[in-house]
Amino acid sequence: MGIFLHQSTLTLPARWHPIRWGLCLLFILGMGGINIPAHAQTTPAWDSAQQIRDLAFQAQSELYAAARASDPAPHHQTAADLMDDAAQTYAATVQPSYQKFAPEADALVLDSLTRARTAAMNGASSSLAAARGRLWTALLQGSQTLTLSMLEAGDSASAAEWLRLREYREATRVSTVDDPSAVAIVDVKQNQLSAGEAAGIVANDLRDAYFFRLRDSLNQIEDAAEKNFPTRAAEWAGQAAGYFSILQADMSEKLGANETAALRDSFSALEAAALNEDWSGVQAQVNDIRAALSNYQPVKLTPAEIAKRGSLLYLFTDLIYVEYKDGVRDGQITLAIEYQEAITFRGQAEVVFEELRPFIAEADANAAARLEAILGELETVMLALGDPQDVKVLVDEGLGIIESTLKVSADANDMSASFTILDTFLNDMLTAVREGRYEDAERTRIEAYAIFESGPEQRLAHRAPILSRELEGLFWEGTEGQKGLATLIAEKATAEEIAASTNQLNVKLNEAEDFLSIGMSGLLAVINSMVIILREGLEAVLILGAILGYLRATNSPRKFSAWVYAGTAAAIALSVFTWWAAQSLITITVAQREIIEGVASLVAVAVLFYVTNWLFEKVYVADWIAFVKEQVGKAVNAGSALALAGLGFTVVYREGFETVLFYQALLFDAGASSVWLGFIIGSLIIVGVAYAILKLSKRLPLKPFFTVTGLLLMLLAFNFMGSGIRELQEAGLISAHLLTWIPENLILMELFGIFPTFETTLAQVLFLLILLATFSFSLWRKQKQSTARFISQPKTSQLSKE
Repeated sequence: MGIFLHQSTLTLPARWHPIRWGLCLLFILGMGGINIPAHAQTTPAWDSAQQIRDLAFQAQSELYAAARASDPAPHHQTAADLMDDAAQTYAATVQPSYQKFAPEADALVLDSLTRARTAAMNGASSSLAAARGRLWTALLQGSQTLTLSMLEAGDSASAAEWLRLREYREATRVSTVDDPSAVAIVDVKQNQLSAGEAAGIVANDLRDAYFFRLRDSLNQIEDAAEKNFPTRAAEWAGQAAGYFSILQADMSEKLGANETAALRDSFSALEAAALNEDWSGVQAQVNDIRAALSNYQPVKLTPAEIAKRGSLLYLFTDLIYVEYKDGVRDGQITLAIEYQEAITFRGQAEVVFEELRPFIAEADANAAARLEAILGELETVMLALGDPQDVKVLVDEGLGIIESTLKVSADANDMSASFTILDTFLNDMLTAVREGRYEDAERTRIEAYAIFESGPEQRLAHRAPILSRELEGLFWEGTEGQKGLATLIAEKATAEEIAASTNQLNVKLNEAEDFLSIGMSGLLAVINSMVIILREGLEAVLILGAILGYLRATNSPRKFSAWVYAGTAAAIALSVFTWWAAQSLITITVAQREIIEGVASLVAVAVLFYVTNWLFEKVYVADWIAFVKEQVGKAVNAGSALALAGLGFTVVYREGFETVLFYQALLFDAGASSVWLGFIIGSLIIVGVAYAILKLSKRLPLKPFFTVTGLLLMLLAFNFMGSGIRELQEAGLISAHLLTWIPENLILMELFGIFPTFETTLAQVLFLLILLATFSFSLWRKQKQSTARFISQPKTSQLSKE
């Protein structure tokens, strides 16, 4: 016979060995009243609990083997022996503390061990699985009680050790999961928090985690029942009953004793139905339990937490249609990754809704019921590959309910939501890679980058430019010699390589989220606002200043300068209109915005290339003064007025739309007064630069002035060439291949447009070669004309003599 535990009674089996005698001795010491604190035990409590869980799983595996064996009896005996080992491990490690501080949990553990051994000996696989589920949650319940008891006793070290035996809510996908319990205990050790305050934080954290797990276990039971997996269904039913036991006292306080007693009966009935493989009964009990739990909230959320979760609920619901409409057409899946993401977002919306349902119901019970029904209808339509328009109607109705009851909405400027969605896309990307779907992985990577670029990147660009550049590199070609996701996916690297790069990206994203969560002081806001207008506007001012300086130096009529001003004004107006239209009328994706900026940059390169060659030829080839006197007016009258207006328009619109977006993002982090002050200061500096250029154009000799102007325009055209190609890379139109020998230097990127990619480098080299060729041709023409004049001079002289 085997070990049979019943409270403090221990019956020894006939089959025994030295290790078991040692374990028994430890147990007897514990029974004698010698309490072994968690931090003093040879094996940590969490490790012992995991050993117990592993032994129970091995016993389950033996019953699987027994089902296939001609003689199952030896497997049954081995399974029972393994449960004996589990019982001995419990007796020798955590039981003494449970008996003293958590007797209710101890009773549950002993009862689960007894049920498990009986089931193992009888070959009852489902009964063993249910007992395993109860066993694990009973261990968790004891750990929770010990953690709080140790805190109340002032033993934060033991509390920290017991806290390691716990479960967390799902760590990604739905919400960022911190570890407030661990932080609270550290604060107690540092005398920054009282033990009572810490106990409240820990209790809230654990209740939140276990209620999440309880709801998830109900989902798992449904899935197992649908697939006719009795063992899995039984294990999850036992586990669900265990989570209920952990939360039972709190539920009784909040829901009432009668409601809680009814729930206890429902969980028992659920386990019985699972053991009997009564799947309709399982579904009925799950429905009853969900209805009873709909108004239970384990932790009272603050208004800020409700707003945060509300924003996530809004965003997840909104993204269902965004992804589904591209993934399904005419009853067929057209893009598998888009369809899967729509399914994922619906599931995430449902999870967040379960958390917020009590608050929504408090505002409008009918609205809460309708939103629940909408999420269910969406699942039905989507699984049937229904019409995207039907999904849109349901999503729009759901968004309306969320807005009216929670008074929240979400957009790209919601940083918490942005980072959560980023995490979702990166997880989906990794899933696609592991399944060999590299095209889907690349599409998802671009979607993830679009979320980053439209939200966090705009705030990081001027506050933490180095971190922003590192993140951009990790999304694309790479950084610091390491290949980025775009490069790895293009090369069809292994899932391990891409996962490692994704982990590196996640580390930087966490750093970015922490940085942005700090906020911004008034002074810092002023500086950032000033930097935005200087960084985005100075290039345009230098170009326009040079052209206006040329017009003034050549005494061109004022109407020609007016054309430049007109083009500039039109660009500013169109930038603001484009931003407004993107917010109100049309959807301009991040990729489309990158295309607009990239094309505008390349058009600016073409215009600057023409102007630079034109200036070079007039300064070094032609008779400059004669040209000024005879050709300028004619040239402008012949159509260059529109060219001047086009130049003004192009160089301003190139940065105008993005500048408006940068300021929009900044206003989410800082007060409007600080932003306006920085904008005014930066604008005054730009006006000063423009004034200085115009003054110099009058005072400096023409040739030196236009020599400097030509060099400046060449530099800016070189910059625009690299930046324009980079924008098109970020739009996904041009590939990006990392060149490790080019340094990643912000100065090189900002001043010269030099990025460490093959494509940007090639474009800039070709630009220089073409520029050199045209300049060389102009010099050759000048030399040829000079030679011709020199040869003709003697003939002219001889004719005059005759």
